Amino acid sequence: MNTRESRSSRHDGSEDVGTLWTMHRREHSARCALIARRSGWEVRVLMGRDVLLEERCQRADDAFSVAELWRTRMVRDGWRQVVPAPFRDHGQSPLAR
Repeated sequence: MNTRESRSSRHDGSEDVGTLWTMHRREHSARCALIARRSGWEVRVLMGRDVLLEERCQRADDAFSVAELWRTRMVRDGWRQVVPAPFRDHGQSPLAR
């Protein structure tokens, strides 16, 4: 596995298949993206379009382990994880209260 830090995102034909977690600290927001590649998986921590961390993994379970390690480190460094609240449909719009 290879970890690298970068200041900019690159277009390489890979597919962002979802966000594993989102963090906030002061005015900053970062998300952990799971990227599908032809030869495996990639985990990226992104702030906007900037790639802060990136690691390629052969197996999905390795990618999830890397994401969890980075999440734990960020929480320890003062970041706050954003946990979305579940949507509850009680027959009305969530905005109509």
